[in-house]
Amino acid sequence: MLTPSATALLVVDAQRGFTDLCPAELPVPGGAATVPQINALLALPFARVDATQDWHPPDHRSFLGRADNLYPPHCIAGTPGAEFLPGLHTERFSAIWRKGYDRDFEAYAVTAQHPAFAPFLAAAGIKAVVVCGIATNICCFFAARDLKRAGFDVWLVEDASAGIDVPAAGLLQASAKAEGQALGIRYCTVAEVENDLTPRR
Repeated sequence: MLTPSATALLVVDAQRGFTDLCPAELPVPGGAATVPQINALLALPFARVDATQDWHPPDHRSFLGRADNLYPPHCIAGTPGAEFLPGLHTERFSAIWRKGYDRDFEAYAVTAQHPAFAPFLAAAGIKAVVVCGIATNICCFFAARDLKRAGFDVWLVEDASAGIDVPAAGLLQASAKAEGQALGIRYCTVAEVENDLTPRR
């Protein structure tokens, strides 16, 4: 059971550049539609709410024509694509962790760019982390994986997330979920989190 005083919410990269609001960037199918479900989670009594934000330089290594040659330019620092999705209740964020700001370092997970993130949560008394956002099988998955390995009880909320297959990078939704489940990550819905975090008496 999730205990409000020991459970954190991590909202991953819920940004315009990952939706059809910025079609020239890296739109993930269903990305913009996650807002109501994420807001439903934000209304729950978590001990803290952390958010990550892709914050790339214009020549980041993952961009087409650069070292990894994988993605169109997206979520460039200070541009509309890097902004959080319209209607998202960002006032609930306890902290925003920017990542991907180093041109030569790929940081899918917040834990890759901020290795002190997991110890920080543990020091705050957090035992469980609920993860949602974009993309389910990439930045959400890698953050969830690292947090699970760090000893947290991790729940990944599928209906408050959106995924996309990137075959060129070997990033596939089915294989990420299989790996996550093998690690003990719980794949769930918003309703399941709500029912567990705020049980009816």
